[in-house]
Amino acid sequence: MEAKDIKKIAVVGAGVIGNSWTANFIWKGYPVNLWLYTADEEDIAKQEINEHLESLAINGVFGKEEIPDMMKLVKYTTSLETTVKDVQFIQESIIEKLEIKQKFLADIDKLASPDAIFASSTSYLLISDIAKFSQYSHRCIGAHPYNPPHLIPLVEITIPGGDKGSIKTAELAAKFYEKINKVPVILKKDVPGFIANQIQGAVGTICGELLVNGVCTVEDIDKAMSFGPGLRWATMGPYLVYQLGGGKGGIKGITLHIRGESGEPMDEQERKQLEMYANFIQGEVDKEMAKRPPEFGNDNDSLRKFRDRLIIKILREHKKI
Repeated sequence: MEAKDIKKIAVVGAGVIGNSWTANFIWKGYPVNLWLYTADEEDIAKQEINEHLESLAINGVFGKEEIPDMMKLVKYTTSLETTVKDVQFIQESIIEKLEIKQKFLADIDKLASPDAIFASSTSYLLISDIAKFSQYSHRCIGAHPYNPPHLIPLVEITIPGGDKGSIKTAELAAKFYEKINKVPVILKKDVPGFIANQIQGAVGTICGELLVNGVCTVEDIDKAMSFGPGLRWATMGPYLVYQLGGGKGGIKGITLHIRGESGEPMDEQERKQLEMYANFIQGEVDKEMAKRPPEFGNDNDSLRKFRDRLIIKILREHKKI
């Protein structure tokens, strides 16, 4: 199967994440079978999905007159068999409890095509554990979205460990997500919290320490993040930020400066290791920049212009410029 062969999608679970995923898929033109725990959930699901689409329309993404046709793409059902039997992609979005996800996957194994990709929207459970007893673990991936999925492009993809998973499935899913303008990232290891939640958790820990130590208030922290690093991180990741921060020396220059000249004294071996790391990270950033289209910045000059353009747009919305 290729990404173009994915024609219909099942969303299992009509909660906050499932309804957002459904809005995203029908916005992109895909029919969706949406599984409901009870028939009583249908009206709430319709309302939430419609609200997501209306928000997009109000902000000029598409015309409001297009929403009724999008809404017609959703089939609501309490039958898991009906939900998964004729689809090529299953976006599981049920409660974050391992035993429940395992049970649903066991049922899906019996009801869905063995070739249909099973993508769990888990935020911290391991797909290795979710698919532990699946007879088709090769088609299973963790596919962690960031809330709300219909707006935030990131999807973090993992596969079961050992010989239970398939990188080909992860790559196929990544291509499908790219078709609907997502930004998939395939992790090399199946780890709790994926990438972004681990980073977010570290930030949260430091924020808590600042509060406990009486350094600042909650409002101070929110302002510091929103109008400081948050503005830059909205345009690019930390390594590209460091690349610009290093000026002509790039990320290698700033790495050597911060550790080599501003840190504790180092012996010769430590200096060699620092030099090796600085060269390595500069090489990785160079490879990343080479993949970027010119309009998004593929050298220091164009990257700086891209950053400035986006920050100015955000500041205008904040009425700070």
